[in-house]
Amino acid sequence: MKKLCLSAFLCLLLFNAHAQRTDAGHQVANADTTSKAADSVFVPLKYCDVHKRSSVLAGLLSVGIPGLGQVYNKQAAKGAIIFGTFALSFGAAEIYLSSHSINPYNARNRPHDEVTAALLVPMAAAYVYSIIDAPVTANWLNKTYHLAKKKQGLTSLHFEPSLMNLSPYRYAAGLSMVLR
Repeated sequence: MKKLCLSAFLCLLLFNAHAQRTDAGHQVANADTTSKAADSVFVPLKYCDVHKRSSVLAGLLSVGIPGLGQVYNKQAAKGAIIFGTFALSFGAAEIYLSSHSINPYNARNRPHDEVTAALLVPMAAAYVYSIIDAPVTANWLNKTYHLAKKKQGLTSLHFEPSLMNLSPYRYAAGLSMVLR
């Protein structure tokens, strides 16, 4: 008798889980056909398991080190280009200044300030672009790919009594498994 009751309980549980799964599948299929054209967005693989990007943090990282905000936004190539431009421009200006000896009493050996300024323009442009682009991109990523805060894992598993509507005149009682 115990085996029969246990078998019946297990069958009800599996039937209930199967009915919920197929019902959820029909709902998802119907929702996909109606709203696919309006709400479907292709999400690149690098943004699939990414939490919401903070625009303030992205901006502050770019203020500290140009290009770091772009790396935080999962745009490593853009960050590398910005940091490379910043570093190369600064290095070229430094090399130009160090190769010319500065003698305050002799104007002939002084470096040309306009050349130094021209070498530093790409550095300033990369710095300003990095500071502006990082928060704007973070906001765009959050809106476009619907990024949200990280989902928490499975916290509880419990069974609760349920009543399924099999047809307009038939109901089945059983236990449903709930994951939260």
